[in-house]
Amino acid sequence: MNKVNIKRPAGWKLILFIGMCVMMLVLFQYLLLIPFNLHSFAFLVELTLFLLGLFFCFSGTISMAAVNKGKFSVKQLIAPLVVLLLFLVGSLIGSPLLGGLGNYKNQSDITEVEFDSIPQFDKTQVQLVDKNTAMQLGDRVFGTLGSDEVSQYEMGEDWVQISINGNMSRVTPIEFASMFNYFVRKTTPGYVIVDCNSGDAKLVRSEGLKYMKSSYFSHDLCRRLFFFDPTAMYGEPKFELDDSGKPYWVAPIYNVTWVEKTRDVKGVTILDPVDGSCTYYDKKDVPAWVDNVYPVEVIYRQFAQTKRYENGLFNFSKKGIVEFTDDYAYVQFDGNVHIYTGVTSVGKDESNVGFAYVDLRDGSISYIRRAGAEEYSARSSAEGAIQQYHYSAIFPSMVNVAGKPTYFMGLVDGANLIKSYAFVSYENYQNVATGITVEEAYANYLRLYEGEQEPVAAETTEVSFLVSQVEKIVRDGNTLVVMCDDSAASKIYYYDMSDGDLRASFIKEGTSIKALCDEEGRIYEFISIQ
Repeated sequence: MNKVNIKRPAGWKLILFIGMCVMMLVLFQYLLLIPFNLHSFAFLVELTLFLLGLFFCFSGTISMAAVNKGKFSVKQLIAPLVVLLLFLVGSLIGSPLLGGLGNYKNQSDITEVEFDSIPQFDKTQVQLVDKNTAMQLGDRVFGTLGSDEVSQYEMGEDWVQISINGNMSRVTPIEFASMFNYFVRKTTPGYVIVDCNSGDAKLVRSEGLKYMKSSYFSHDLCRRLFFFDPTAMYGEPKFELDDSGKPYWVAPIYNVTWVEKTRDVKGVTILDPVDGSCTYYDKKDVPAWVDNVYPVEVIYRQFAQTKRYENGLFNFSKKGIVEFTDDYAYVQFDGNVHIYTGVTSVGKDESNVGFAYVDLRDGSISYIRRAGAEEYSARSSAEGAIQQYHYSAIFPSMVNVAGKPTYFMGLVDGANLIKSYAFVSYENYQNVATGITVEEAYANYLRLYEGEQEPVAAETTEVSFLVSQVEKIVRDGNTLVVMCDDSAASKIYYYDMSDGDLRASFIKEGTSIKALCDEEGRIYEFISIQ
């Protein structure tokens, strides 16, 4: 049988190599959006495959025919083995074992503070609506889209926590329901926003949003970011609003050590979803309306690695190793969105060793070292207080109630709608108070500690009067001395004997009083009793 010789075209290796390059660019860059960055593990894999392909395209020394004739030599594999060895070494460089310990233990900006530095409780500080409840409320207003639109779109799943003009809110964009809808509609009509204090939900129509997560080809959000800066290592883009309500995408850009061993945010790219224009800002120059500069997962990772290695690489006794609890809640201080989360030992016991507030704009952590109940015990305590209703408690926030660290949480029904609120003591989770409103729950919680509170006279005035009538009554276990003056207005004053001035026991009709009291007539201090 005659052999058929296949004549390869001149320069076929070069053609094969160019084809391989084009295929890799399309596959890895356009479809997978792998950045051209040596710190990216995915790019390192791509580069390794490229070098191996380059070797096999131009080597020509390894073939099945050579293997079958016994002419194959191990020496012919030296080049690919060197490439693989370099990949392995490159993957390990920067680890704690190979020179990266300092990077690991110095990631988080942690400041230990006293609990007194946390502002007193104000319900505008906390989220009364969590993500699940926001989704339920958003579903209702999403249906107000026109009948020809509601089937074309769907609500996004992000529900990003933001602070807009001082109000904590959750916002999510309206996305395309499918690729077909993208080709038909081209743009989405706006977004849904839910006020986390009042529960008011609104569907806001804005100029057509084109660059979205559900868009395709050049309008795909992540692809637009990639072509703006192909070397950048982006985090998950967040949908946010400026103070006028105009929507933007905010994408963090990471500064990483070799092959993503540790990462930090160096800045953000802000993308206009209408025209696709992008602007990069260094971390220190990010506009004030941006709330989510640091992704929560980066905060968790930095804190865990810092605490794991701050006492050395070989810490077999696990001295000082703590970690954040596995969930968090949003709070607002000074107009900035923070997350609250507990800090627990790595042993996963039933208590926290402290808790922390993290500013999502700069990643700084305020750590309060204070032992108490962990969040799930507090939730169980709140649910047990009104167990007849079978409500479920959402993950709590930590608030300052009269100087006491206190869990605050909403209690929801089966439809994820908040029906009640609860305050639970951090130091003794059996002390719990609930109410239909925040104000009612707050008042009930304060009553638990009335006997422990120091009388506070925020604004007092000096009064002088002659007692025309006096009576002693008992309220909540405390004796009150109630006095009427002898003026025509006959104003009533009272003094709580638990405040300690025993002279009040001897007040009788005709006694002349000079004292400091508030607008309600409560006497805080006697100047003279005659």
